Amino acid sequence: MHTLKDRPSRIKGWVMPLVGFLVAQLYFIACDRFSWNPNREINPGTIMGRIMNSKLFTEWFTPYDLPISNVITAFLIVTILLPALIGAVKVIFSTK
Repeated sequence: MHTLKDRPSRIKGWVMPLVGFLVAQLYFIACDRFSWNPNREINPGTIMGRIMNSKLFTEWFTPYDLPISNVITAFLIVTILLPALIGAVKVIFSTK
């Protein structure tokens, strides 16, 4: 049987990344809604410029109008899902 002391350590590892993700999404929604553009020019010849202008972020994964918002959202999703999958596999295959 789990005690209450075991639960906060599992929850604590998820709270900050989820809060950061939600804050970033609220910022991106506000930028899209009010047509705010970040004052950042990214050269198309750079690696980030090629990633932003790729077909993946201009046609397939487009939750926002700004390509940089799409790239950052995809990065945040990957960085949150990988630890979640690793944690789930550890819980499933752990021996008690």
